[in-house]
Amino acid sequence: MLGDVAVAVHPDDERYGKLVGKQLRLPLTDRTIPVIADEYVDPEFGTGCVKVTPAHDFNDYAVGQRHGLPPISVMTLDAK
Repeated sequence: MLGDVAVAVHPDDERYGKLVGKQLRLPLTDRTIPVIADEYVDPEFGTGCVKVTPAHDFNDYAVGQRHGLPPISVMTLDAK
């Protein structure tokens, strides 16, 4: 959760359409992150919502690039 920068939903998922563009509060960091719509999300899997952590995962990195989301490094170069 420390490196999460957004929550993504599928653009055609009617359950979450009203939330796209809104902000959520990330509890561990007290930051707000946007709800975005991206076709990467499988609306049939789990809740249909995916947290986006661009510095952690190649797919999340691609989603982040498409939406101009910054990757957040949560560790220093010496792994602290």
